[in-house]
Amino acid sequence: MKIGIDLSPIQGPHRMRGIGYTLINLINHLPAKDRKKHEFVFYTLPEESADFGDPLDILDLHGMNYEIRPLTPQKKIVRRLPGRLNLVISSLNALLAIKDLRFGDSRISDTKDLDVFLQTDQSQSLPAGRRLKKVLIVYDIIPYVLEWDYLWSYKTARQIHGFSRKAAFRCKTRRWLYIFKLKLNIRRADKILAISEVTKNDFISTYNINRDKIFVTPLGVSRPTVHSKDITLKRYFKTSWGYQTSPLKLSSSQKFLLFVGGADKRRKLQDLVTVFNNLRASGKDIKLVLAGDSMKGPEAISTEEIQGALKTSSYLNDIIFLGFIDDISRDWLYKHALAYVFPIRYEGFGLPVLEAMSYGCPVISYKNSATTEVAGNAPLYVENTNELLSAVQLILESPTKVRQMREMGLKQVEASDWTKASHNIIKQTTT
Repeated sequence: MKIGIDLSPIQGPHRMRGIGYTLINLINHLPAKDRKKHEFVFYTLPEESADFGDPLDILDLHGMNYEIRPLTPQKKIVRRLPGRLNLVISSLNALLAIKDLRFGDSRISDTKDLDVFLQTDQSQSLPAGRRLKKVLIVYDIIPYVLEWDYLWSYKTARQIHGFSRKAAFRCKTRRWLYIFKLKLNIRRADKILAISEVTKNDFISTYNINRDKIFVTPLGVSRPTVHSKDITLKRYFKTSWGYQTSPLKLSSSQKFLLFVGGADKRRKLQDLVTVFNNLRASGKDIKLVLAGDSMKGPEAISTEEIQGALKTSSYLNDIIFLGFIDDISRDWLYKHALAYVFPIRYEGFGLPVLEAMSYGCPVISYKNSATTEVAGNAPLYVENTNELLSAVQLILESPTKVRQMREMGLKQVEASDWTKASHNIIKQTTT
C-alpha cells in the first residue's frame, strides 16, 4: 500500500513538541516488516519555507521504499496595508485557511497514486481527493477544554476579565474558529486515531463523532540509553546582552527535581517553584532543573504566574535553566533526577511521564485522567501544593518508597514500546 505522510510538522515549531515527537518516532521505530510491506511518499516544505533544515536528517529511512514530494507554501496574502486595514488581510487569510480545511490542502497536489494519506498534525488540512483515504491523528482539545486559561468565552472575557464587548466578541470568535476548523478536518477524515481514551472521549463528546470512526492508538516510549555518571550541560544565565549559556557540570550525587516541557498556563510550574522554595528554606540541599525550549530564564517564560514565581524566588540561583536539550542530556537527567514532577491538570497523553519512568525515575504528578490512564499507579498523585511538598519529602526520606516507585514505573512502561506503537498506527492507517 502507498502511504502519504506530511513531514512539515517537523520543519516548524511542532518539531519540539508532542506532534513532532510523534511523527519522528513513528517513522524511526517502524518495524522492518512494515518498511518492506508498504511504499511511502513524504511531503516536505522547501528549505526557504522551513524553520528547520532537511527533516530527512533526523529520520531513519533504512529499508524503506520511499520518495520525496514537495509541498508548496500555503496560500496567504502577505501584502501590508495601512493601520486597521490589515484586519482585512487577516480575515482573508483566515478564509483561505478554512477553504483548505474544507476542500483540501492547497500545499498538496500530487496524490493520485496514493492509497491513503496520514496526517499527524490535527490542525493541518487533509489533502483533496474523494477516493483517497484520509487518516488523522488527534491529541487533545486543551485550548477548548481549559477555556479559563486559553480560549475565553464571551462571558469569561466580559465578566471575569473586564473586556469590552468588541474585545470579548473577538475572544468568542477565536474560540468558535478553533472548534470549527477541527470540525472540518474531522469531518473530512475517513478514520481518526486518538492517542488515549481520554482524547477519544473528549473528541466524541465535543464533536459528536461516530465511535466506529475513532480508534485509540497509544504512543510509545523509546528504550533508555545508559550514559556517564557525570555530564556537562549548558546553563542559561541573564546578562545585559540577554540570556547566554555557560558550561554546567552536574554530578550524579547532586539531588535535583526535574521538569521537562513547556511553560503554558496548564502547567502549574509556580506550584513546583513554591515547593522548591519550601524545601530550600528547610535546609534541603536540592536543585530545581527546568528544561524545554522556553526554559532560558524567568523573562523567557510568557506565562505571568510562572514568571512571577521564578522572579520572586529567594533561591533563583539554585534553579537551573537549560533551555532545549538534546537526547543525551535529557536521558541523563531522567536517569539521575530525584524525581520528575509533572504539575499538569489536563493532558492528552503525558509522554514525559513514561519517559521518566523508563529510566527508573520516580514521578510525582497532579492527578489527571490521561496520566492515570498511561502511567497507572506508578506515580505519586497529588492535588495541590501541600500534597506536592509532602510527596517530595517522602521521596527524600524513604529509600524504600523510591525503590518501589522505580520498580512500578519500569513495569508500567513495558507495554509502551514505540515499535509496537508505530506498527499499530500504520496498521490502523492501512485497514
